[in-house]
Amino acid sequence: MFQSMFTRINSQIPSQSMLLTLSIINRQLVAAQERASTLKRINRASDGPSDYYSIRRLDKGISDNGAKISAYESSINYLEKNDGYLSQISSTLSEMSSLANQALDVSVTTAEKVAIQEDLNQLLQSIEGILSSGVAEKLYTGFSIGGLHNVSLEGTATDSAEPTLAGLTLDGTNVNVTGSVSDINQTITNIDNALDVILKDEARLGSYVKRIENDRDMLEIEQINQLSTKSLLEDADIAEVQLELAKLQIMQSASLALLAQSNLYYENVLSLI
Repeated sequence: MFQSMFTRINSQIPSQSMLLTLSIINRQLVAAQERASTLKRINRASDGPSDYYSIRRLDKGISDNGAKISAYESSINYLEKNDGYLSQISSTLSEMSSLANQALDVSVTTAEKVAIQEDLNQLLQSIEGILSSGVAEKLYTGFSIGGLHNVSLEGTATDSAEPTLAGLTLDGTNVNVTGSVSDINQTITNIDNALDVILKDEARLGSYVKRIENDRDMLEIEQINQLSTKSLLEDADIAEVQLELAKLQIMQSASLALLAQSNLYYENVLSLI
């Protein structure tokens, strides 16, 4: 008695086997289509557990570095804004020094000296306004910013918590060009000393900005390296994906044809019974 599996038509094992093969090919085809649409080799943990874990850890590192870079950018902007205020003060002090030196000219009249004094008083008020409402007092009392911790402008321009003219050794009594030559010379010295304080503060602030910029640049390099590593783990090779899609589509068509032929065979066998 002929016992070939093709004559055991009750269970139709060959057709079921072909159907299973087709189901597997269809699942592989769906996965390949997803890789082609997302351009990712790893879309979920089941696509590669160890690579998926590494990718997610890289995502966190990239996100953390992005937040740090943003904070460093804000810190740089904050310090540069205050450096701009200090630059205004140094320019104003340089102008005051020039005016005070003009008062030493023997050809300058008393009335002209009074006018110079009024200009100096106006410039002093301008500096006072910048110090009180512009320059942040925390720069002198100590601050932490970017990668810097508990630093301050040691060339201090403050006697208390707030930057003041007194901290620059300038006030209404020691800036005087209407008196003697000795008074004028002392005024020039006082102004130049205050300018030296501000210039040192600018230099220190600039060094802080440079330090933070270096830290930011290092983070950006690290972030690019992380993105590169993630790309190697996650990104799909589009050429390979397209080749796999074409292969699976051919296999799917062939399996469908075989399944149809198998079903036709059983229909023919049943028609003979």
